[in-house]
Amino acid sequence: MSIQEVREKLKVYRALDNEIRLRILLTLSKESPLAFSDIVRRVGVEKGLLAYHIGVLKSVGLVECRYERHSSKLSKYWLTDKARKVLKELNLI
Repeated sequence: MSIQEVREKLKVYRALDNEIRLRILLTLSKESPLAFSDIVRRVGVEKGLLAYHIGVLKSVGLVECRYERHSSKLSKYWLTDKARKVLKELNLI
């Protein structure tokens, strides 16, 4: 494994070292995609805090987002394959 690969893994594990981010990932592992407002309700945190933590997860490639337009703009979030692999390695799913 190269030094760059080790650094990338460390970034992912640092992102997982937070209870809120783990709750987000576990919530999405059970049901996804989910709208931002649904994640707020299920995880039980304020919108601003959730937005910050989802941003961290997106930055390391664990969560993806798509914007869908129906009657209004709606963001949907889901786990990446990378996230599923990491959660399985840690026996969390």
